[in-house]
Amino acid sequence: MPFKKGQSGNPSGRPKGATDKVTREARELFLSVMEGELEHVQEQLECLRRESSRDYLKALAAFLPYFLPKQTESEVKIVGAPHAPSWFDEVIEREGDKSANVFLND
Repeated sequence: MPFKKGQSGNPSGRPKGATDKVTREARELFLSVMEGELEHVQEQLECLRRESSRDYLKALAAFLPYFLPKQTESEVKIVGAPHAPSWFDEVIEREGDKSANVFLND
């Protein structure tokens, strides 16, 4: 009997994002190798920086996806008319420039 679309034959199967044993072991091996090489990587990056700033920046850019989360675009929607924060008037009075208050109506 075939499964219905969207249904799993093993509903309590592997959790989402779980890695298998081989992947986990490979990652651990890679990390242990890299820990021993960290000083050499830093030295090579320093040499690259001295030789060519362009190549150095390219190398750093290649590393970024492994250390920074991928950026996603988010839409911000403001509902209603903008209003000044409660502390805004106090700051404007202290600074003495009412023209700086973009929230004041003309």
